[in-house]
Amino acid sequence: MSRLDSNKKYLRRALWLCLAALVACCVRYLTTPVFKGSYISPRHVYRVEYYDVSPIQRLIHYDMKIPSFVRLYRIEPETLMGESDVADLWINGQLYWWLNPPVNAVQIGRDIVFENVPLSVRTVLDCLTLPSDLNSLSTLKNLVFSCR
Repeated sequence: MSRLDSNKKYLRRALWLCLAALVACCVRYLTTPVFKGSYISPRHVYRVEYYDVSPIQRLIHYDMKIPSFVRLYRIEPETLMGESDVADLWINGQLYWWLNPPVNAVQIGRDIVFENVPLSVRTVLDCLTLPSDLNSLSTLKNLVFSCR
């Protein structure tokens, strides 16, 4: 076997390796959703993350202008509470935190609703903590309005 044949084999293997890496990168790009942003609840207990769908899912949902999905997380401990189906968030992405009983829901636009979101222990304890001086009426009013 000559030296020229061994160089050809080496170049052929290098070419196949580059092609395999290119295919792997393309598959990853075509199947990975794009992170668009996140919002934290007013009491810093939950987080909502917005994602645009992958290019392959864009082909499946061709009738939507901005096909997206949303994930709801509890911040501490870090837990995924739910993930929505694909919805069109074009002029439809307003976020509503309905975290007071009896509703306990998070709504994004008119298409995505996470129901039965549990009250966190931290939120309940914040409302149940009484200040040291309950003598003044203004302190009592502040306590009542902070727990709403």
